[in-house]
Amino acid sequence: MQKSFNFTLRPVLVSVLTAAMVWFGAVPAVEASDFITRAVTAYQQGNYDLAIAEFSESIQLGVREAYYGRAKAFYQKGDYNRAIADLDNVIQLQNDSSAAALELRGLAYFKKADYKSAAADFGRVIDLRPGDPQLFLERGDAWFYFGKAGLAFADYNRSIQLNTTNATVYAHRGELYAAYKHDYRKGIVDCLTGISLDPGSWLAYNNLAAMLSMSPYAKIRDGQLAVIHATKACELTHWKNPLPLSVLAAADAENHDFADAIKWQQASMDMDLDMGPDGTRLALNAEKKLELYQNHRPFHASTHN
Repeated sequence: MQKSFNFTLRPVLVSVLTAAMVWFGAVPAVEASDFITRAVTAYQQGNYDLAIAEFSESIQLGVREAYYGRAKAFYQKGDYNRAIADLDNVIQLQNDSSAAALELRGLAYFKKADYKSAAADFGRVIDLRPGDPQLFLERGDAWFYFGKAGLAFADYNRSIQLNTTNATVYAHRGELYAAYKHDYRKGIVDCLTGISLDPGSWLAYNNLAAMLSMSPYAKIRDGQLAVIHATKACELTHWKNPLPLSVLAAADAENHDFADAIKWQQASMDMDLDMGPDGTRLALNAEKKLELYQNHRPFHASTHN
């Protein structure tokens, strides 16, 4: 299960931080505007080191609202501990009423594999925004990785109730059906639903291919179809994501094409696995899969959780 978060600083942040700097008397209004603009521009250009430096200087001048901008930059750099520290300041400053800060802190906890804390933060945001389907998806993911399948199902179901057209939720719930209930038929149906809703959902193709190639039940497996769907997932991720490459390797192995299985499994292993929980799972099984393919044997999931 792979997720991609794309955070941008809203244009209103510039005016908010500028007003804050003027209010605290840190710098004149014109200098404040230029200063915050540099920080936001650096962030939007992906220059997170410069953004952090600019926001840090702003914080030193007394603009505590800049903690949120710096936290976002830390998050993008993968420095989740510092992001959480900054978000603690934001949440304390706003008396636990900052939904955006709580959500981002939950995502940072998730990246650190602290799923219990992530679920707690998402829950607090849900109290503030109970009609947001994305929050139920995010908390569902936290429960999924924490091993609380029942809670994950409840959140995924609620997310779908609030928005029946989000392909990603179906892809995640489909994986949950397979991983915890071993109900591959329902999992496949969910992934097919996701694809019908969004033909560009690489995760739905990926999870479908995984079920068709790695199911412990022979009647579910279909190597040829698995290769087709796994290839589509790789194409949609421009062959740069190790997760669908690993699934393609499993699909090739199920299709008895062990030369390609070895090639794609090795390619997946050679990639950067800084993918949070998904990277950890890939790394755990990587050597085992490669050894199986080298011995002309496919990889099949266990029937035990």
